[in-house]
Amino acid sequence: MNGMWTTNMEVRPCLSILHPHSGFGLATGNGWKPLSGSVPRLSETCCEPESSYSVPTGLPTGRSSANSEPAWTLLSAGVSVTSRRAWTGSRTVLAPAGRRRFPPQEQHKIMALAPRPPAQDDVPVTHWSTTDLAQAAVEDGIVGAISRATVWRLLDQAAIKPHRWHYWLHSPDPDFEAKMLAIVALYLKAQRLAKRGEIILSVDEKTRIQALQRRYPHKPPRSGSIERIEHEYIRHGTRCLTASLEVATGEIYGHLTDNRPAEVFADFVASVSHYYRKAKRIHFVLDNLNTHWHEMTCRAVAELSRCPLPPITTGAQRRSFLTKPNKRLVFHFTPSHASWLNQIEIWFGTLTRKVIRRGDFRSIDDLDTKIIKFIEYYDEFLAHPYRWTYTGKPLAADERVA
Repeated sequence: MNGMWTTNMEVRPCLSILHPHSGFGLATGNGWKPLSGSVPRLSETCCEPESSYSVPTGLPTGRSSANSEPAWTLLSAGVSVTSRRAWTGSRTVLAPAGRRRFPPQEQHKIMALAPRPPAQDDVPVTHWSTTDLAQAAVEDGIVGAISRATVWRLLDQAAIKPHRWHYWLHSPDPDFEAKMLAIVALYLKAQRLAKRGEIILSVDEKTRIQALQRRYPHKPPRSGSIERIEHEYIRHGTRCLTASLEVATGEIYGHLTDNRPAEVFADFVASVSHYYRKAKRIHFVLDNLNTHWHEMTCRAVAELSRCPLPPITTGAQRRSFLTKPNKRLVFHFTPSHASWLNQIEIWFGTLTRKVIRRGDFRSIDDLDTKIIKFIEYYDEFLAHPYRWTYTGKPLAADERVA
């Protein structure tokens, strides 16, 4: 090998062995560049001296202009790329990446391109990367050449982050605003109502809590090493936790069951009523699960509130009865698809992080024991009212929790 290769030799790429992803260009940290005679290349099949190296037909050798069409390569399978928006893996836009200044118009067009879904430009990806945007900006004729670092700087200046995302939930409830404002008003008045003997409870169920036993014990953290958890596990079943969070204090009260039929929720309402037996009135904030406005729930509320039970043959009649304010137990239903208004959901996240996610449970009973112990521990040492700042208006809060 030492006798064959010298520094003034360069390999010419063979078109017959090109992979569709390779193209003729070289993607570097500074942008898209064509192969040049100063860059050594190796191939397993063919080579010839640098003095006889020739650029393959169709490759541009000069700087691309803003109005020029991008160059296309031929696929090894013999398919010619003719579409202006062909699959990006089948060709490479060959544009030099020398430093240059970009006028405001070009910057604006690139920043306008970033929030647009890539599918509108026939790019088969779900979101833009800096490489995709640099490629698209050249193909659209916005610029003749641009580096990924420059694209990143433009996006950073405009605070556009196409690589980031999060879920959001749209509520189609036509009465969303009225229901939302009523619940927020309850939260913000929780301290005052508690002094008058009225308790506000945020109620929901956390279903399918898995009792997973790790096949091998955890390895605790050490200096320079984090905790390691065995990925294999044994399933022992699931449990359902029906729980309430007292908005004024943050204390938790819960029941563990195998599932969540209507009779379980009716029993939970009766148990909560007994637990807060000194309260003049108990407000339940809950979602629209059918067990929350089931006939059995209505009968339990009527008995515990010592009030007559009106006709409850339809769902509308049952919900109307439960939400009437002239009873000891009053229900407040969140708008549909607005579970984020229910404060117990925040605590369920705490339970998941502190007990469930990294837990090791030998049985269903072991899962029950650890959840109950955590609730007792939380109520004694960690319970606190959440600082609720959402009032239905952006960045506004008219009360603070002491």
